[in-house]
Amino acid sequence: MLEWVAALALVGATTFTESMAGQAWQSTRDTLARILGRGSEEREQRALARLDETAAEVVRADGADEAAVLARVAGQWETRLQDFLDEHPEARGELEALVSQARAALPEERATRVTQTLSRNRIKGDAIVIGSAGRDITIGRKP
Repeated sequence: MLEWVAALALVGATTFTESMAGQAWQSTRDTLARILGRGSEEREQRALARLDETAAEVVRADGADEAAVLARVAGQWETRLQDFLDEHPEARGELEALVSQARAALPEERATRVTQTLSRNRIKGDAIVIGSAGRDITIGRKP
């Protein structure tokens, strides 16, 4: 999987999940469904139904249950967005713009910082080199 796909799916899923209980969700919901539909009315309607179902779960969650529900829902949408971006990489710009718009509309207390960390991973086969904070991390053998 491409690094940008994983990162955008993670940030998008987290942002959209946090947005679901807010006032700006309707606009985000409609735009996200249109992006996911890729011009197909049927796919767009399925996306709307899934988004509405998920948003209802988020709105019903409260107290100690809220964090668990948000984490589960964000995980589900992360997987969906990864699959979608793998299939439709041309949607990257649209999705990035929507994530930025949705993040800007979040109240400060709902905004979540997303960090990905790799630690002690072993990969067999070709090496992957990733730049990080002024140094390179090599996973596997150096090329």
